[in-house]
Amino acid sequence: MSDLDMRPTRILYIENDPALRSILGGVLASSADLEVLGSFAGADDVIDRALVRKADVALVDFALDQNGLNGIELGIALRNINEYIGIVIYSQYSVSQMVSRVPKAMRSGWSFFDKSAEMALEDYVKIIKLTSSGKGNWEKVSAGEIENREVQSSIYFQLTPRQRSIMSLSAQGKSAQDIAVQLDLSYSYVRKELSRSYAVLLPDSAPSDDLKTAAVLKYMDLMRMS
Repeated sequence: MSDLDMRPTRILYIENDPALRSILGGVLASSADLEVLGSFAGADDVIDRALVRKADVALVDFALDQNGLNGIELGIALRNINEYIGIVIYSQYSVSQMVSRVPKAMRSGWSFFDKSAEMALEDYVKIIKLTSSGKGNWEKVSAGEIENREVQSSIYFQLTPRQRSIMSLSAQGKSAQDIAVQLDLSYSYVRKELSRSYAVLLPDSAPSDDLKTAAVLKYMDLMRMS
């Protein structure tokens, strides 16, 4: 049995929101399975080499000081000090795209999860201890992002080349009449192709929705992912 199995998991907690840091820090400290070495507001406060080397895991908010390191950059800096420290990133933003920001050679012992008021202490303890063992959930999170990209790519290619051309011009703010003139098409044809494109991009939309705006935003998202 290792020393880590016999003692509480030593954790550093980094969160720039003072209210959340106080509340969650207290919750984490109440667990017999965890020893909170310190709660910090940002990178400047936590990068103490002796303290980092003593820690098993760092729980880090992704969105730290806008003028300093974000959570992933801080995690990488901590790992460069202590190659065995686990890094747990949590965020109000989607974490599914964050794995790619971590160098491949460093991804073991990284975990990611979305901030949620519904998470209980045992949920935090479970993911923290998993990460401290050198495992983490990065592969699962990464697989979810790959699956999402495949779904979005499928939607993009359900549009015909003509529909993609029309949606590209619509995304530039051009009206159906402008698009008809530019592509040398009839106005009625462009309107029909826009309606068909909306149906592909927004299959679950309600009749009252602003279809044009929503479809343009969806198309722009697909373009960024393609």
